[in-house]
Amino acid sequence: MCQSIAIDIGTSGIRTQLLDAETGRVIRTRVTTRNPIPGANVMDHMSFAIQYGEELAHLLIADACRQLITALGPSDLVRIAVCGNPIQLSLFEGISIRDLAYAGDNMIDGRGIERIDRRGHAVKGDFLGYPEAEVIIPPAIRHEIGADALAMMLKSGFLDDDYCMVTDYGTNAEMALKIGDDIYTGSAAAGPAMEGQQIRCGMLAGPGAVSDLVRTPQGWQTKVLNREMFTEDGPIVNLRSNISRNCGTVPQGITGTGVVATVYALQQDEQITDGGLVHDPISFTRNIRFSTDDYREAGKAIGAIRAGHLTLMLTAKVDPKKIKTMYMAGASGTYVDPVKAQKTGLIIPHCTLAKQVGNTSLELAKDLALNPDYLDELNELRTRLLTNHTMFASCDIFRDLYTYEYGYWAENMPLTRYRRALERYGVEDYLDPGEPPKVDRMYERDIRDIGESLEALDLSPTMTASWKCSRCGRCVRECPEKALTLGDGGFTIRTGYCLGTACQRCQETCPEKVYDYSEFRF
Repeated sequence: MCQSIAIDIGTSGIRTQLLDAETGRVIRTRVTTRNPIPGANVMDHMSFAIQYGEELAHLLIADACRQLITALGPSDLVRIAVCGNPIQLSLFEGISIRDLAYAGDNMIDGRGIERIDRRGHAVKGDFLGYPEAEVIIPPAIRHEIGADALAMMLKSGFLDDDYCMVTDYGTNAEMALKIGDDIYTGSAAAGPAMEGQQIRCGMLAGPGAVSDLVRTPQGWQTKVLNREMFTEDGPIVNLRSNISRNCGTVPQGITGTGVVATVYALQQDEQITDGGLVHDPISFTRNIRFSTDDYREAGKAIGAIRAGHLTLMLTAKVDPKKIKTMYMAGASGTYVDPVKAQKTGLIIPHCTLAKQVGNTSLELAKDLALNPDYLDELNELRTRLLTNHTMFASCDIFRDLYTYEYGYWAENMPLTRYRRALERYGVEDYLDPGEPPKVDRMYERDIRDIGESLEALDLSPTMTASWKCSRCGRCVRECPEKALTLGDGGFTIRTGYCLGTACQRCQETCPEKVYDYSEFRF
């Protein structure tokens, strides 16, 4: 039986499926709990690759994919297809990402940086250990609008609609607005809170994750994902008394949608004060807690997405009240309650229909794994699908809006001040959601079909280094993610847990100034 593999390389993890190449049947699914490249978001990954070597980043991500393929146990493998944003796919293939590091043609030309052709193509699978298999890599629409954004628009129904918006709710939240035949795109670096990471007890969507909270007479009933990625009842927590009742499925952590639901519940029960949570932290179980720091981390992610949505509408010069349909993609977009999402600011406030469409990136990879000729169609579509792209990092509107979002979530700024600021744009009521939207949950799971089994694997690679020092261990103690250890052979970093160039507290706190991150080798 000929088999194919589909791979979705996400910023917070990798999802893979083994397929029957002849019938299209999903045989089994394996996912990672981390992206193997150090960093909390795609910009961190790019910074790590440029500072410490694109080849090193390529080796890390290729090795993780190789291990996942081995875990899937293929036989007679003929094809591997991948999907993801331009940075992840370039690092996976081992091609330069330097042209992705700068906004604007003038900057790229002025620095003499080579532009990489990112049309869809096929390569041999030698670097994954499968030389007889071809690897299909889909196109980016533009150098900053990747195959994942293309998948989000294609596999959701967005392109067949008008006056609508689609967002893939993840670490790097891709979003698009459609007004007639015009499409406006952007990408907000929301951070890993939307995936349940950088939250004290956070985790990716997987078995054991709290994915929702539902109000009951006794308190808020947690909903916990089981091994089939369906929800079961978990502990009940009373936020006003901070007393939890252990019952049902025992959770292992909180995923992104559970984080959103917790923020919503805290707001509904008025458990937020100027100083943070009334009860800090909130306890779901003895080991699963949610703190003021977690609330603020989640708020920064929600704020980045809300600012991105409004930035696209202001750029398009469209009245936000005209945008009635919201397509919600990705794991968070599938499992989050759209009503809670609307109340917290994650979806457009005047939406009347919310469509939850699952993991569109993995679906596009499956299409290519089963039908490689589809690549020609995607390349043709790439030339026709012109978009108006806004680089939020250099956009004055986004910077202005996110300043107020940050002030509200992290610095206790009242919403009345934010509303006054929005008067300048003529959208002063944008923060006031309308009636709850009708919900069309098109798939029960973000991965539409898991096959015979789904297994989450921690495949975080390690890098090692050694130098002469007193072995005081301060660098190890200061690592916020506990990614660094010290043994007889020297220092070891678990790359998937390391925050990379955005942190480097290990190097900065070395009292002898001999710690050198650049010495680490895979």
